[in-house]
Amino acid sequence: MTATTFKEIFLPMSSAMYRTAYSILGNVQDAEDAVQEAFIRLWLARERIAADERLETYCITLTRNLCVDDLRRKREPTTGMRADELVVVDGHEPHTTMENMEAAGTVEAAINSLPEHQQQVARMSIIEERSAEEIEEATGFSAVNVRVLLSRAKKKLKKMIRL
Repeated sequence: MTATTFKEIFLPMSSAMYRTAYSILGNVQDAEDAVQEAFIRLWLARERIAADERLETYCITLTRNLCVDDLRRKREPTTGMRADELVVVDGHEPHTTMENMEAAGTVEAAINSLPEHQQQVARMSIIEERSAEEIEEATGFSAVNVRVLLSRAKKKLKKMIRL
């Protein structure tokens, strides 16, 4: 795909991508950065992206995922504290809080090892607690496809995490 073709296909979607990013991040600069990062990733994947795919859905989902990842990175605790310096949070002892954080990290790592579509559906269902209908709308997958992807993802996650 040439640069001209790329621009013709993807630039018309930039305003929808920006609106998505701004609605999630709530900041003009962060939204612009997210759209720019999305365009970089689209450019790098331009040969793998089929012209007959649902490109607008793909672009918006990519942008949304980048924004959510950005929010998660900003929320991650960056403490340089020792274990004995930890305080009780939300009524939980420090060791319980640490165990919960480790479990969440294990689940996140397991989700990251799933195939792309299963990752996407699992994140939306498990982490974002979205309904099947919301996942259908966001991804463009059929109801049956969402249920199948989610079922397969949960089976694999159970095997990996041994729940």
